Amino acid sequence: MKKFIAQSKEERLTEWIATNEDHVRDGLAAEGIVLFRGFDTEDAGTLKDTLALFGADPMTDARWSTPRSSVGDGAFTSTEYPPEQWIVLHSEMSYARTWPRLLMFQCKIAADTGGATTIADLGAVSGALGDILDEFHEREVIYQRNFRKGLDVPWQNAFGTEDPDEVIEIGKKNGLEVEWLPNGVLRTAQQAQGAIMGDQGRPIWFNQAHLFHPCQLPPATRQALVAAVGADGLPRNAVFGDGEAIPDATIERILEVLTQHTENIDWQDGDLSIIDNMRWMHGRAPFTGTRKVLAAMGQPHDRAEMTPIFA
Repeated sequence: MKKFIAQSKEERLTEWIATNEDHVRDGLAAEGIVLFRGFDTEDAGTLKDTLALFGADPMTDARWSTPRSSVGDGAFTSTEYPPEQWIVLHSEMSYARTWPRLLMFQCKIAADTGGATTIADLGAVSGALGDILDEFHEREVIYQRNFRKGLDVPWQNAFGTEDPDEVIEIGKKNGLEVEWLPNGVLRTAQQAQGAIMGDQGRPIWFNQAHLFHPCQLPPATRQALVAAVGADGLPRNAVFGDGEAIPDATIERILEVLTQHTENIDWQDGDLSIIDNMRWMHGRAPFTGTRKVLAAMGQPHDRAEMTPIFA
């Protein structure tokens, strides 16, 4: 993997970036990822202040699809899944029509073992997917969710509100179909892109169908859920934009390609990384011990084609 790595000792990261802004921008434009190591990143506002150096404010109104906690200053914890589980590679918020272009991860405490942030080059992944990529680009994806108490992320966390009427307004604003069902069940559907156009005039893989698809569930769990709530009542599902089911075999092939293109960011305490969300996927490897990685994101993007990151 090609990475632009900046190193220093006992120097505040935000001060160094402010002095070397062109250097950092060139590295991010060339590689799509920058890893800073050896800097002082202890200030609580490091993530927010670093985003500001690139003219971006933290995005705080995302509709989370995974458990997270706010830590203030526009930062939040990375996805809070059990340490023994993998977090599959994905592009942040690619289930929506608007997503962040810039992602930032700050390692406060590196795991004892494992815990790498996994990454994959979207260009390489897209080339390997071949006809699957073309099909998703043409047909798009619908993400279906059913929020029930005790299953998946509570709707209050996903939408950042306790008010059902506000959920409806958020849906209208974001092109999200919202339906309140009996017993406080919230059903949503969002149609979004399966791919975006890259700077070479070819589609680039950009969706989360493989994360939402029920084949990710253990077979016994999937069978039990379908028996309990029906196929249309699953906590989450992904289908093609025309409503047709995505075959399990297609998702399995996607996961194979992602595995083949997985690389690692092996964290050290104090590291900070900036990632172009439209060039690199990310995930997380299992770990032991305590791991604390914070995240922030900015520069909302809603174009279905690649543009210069600082345009």
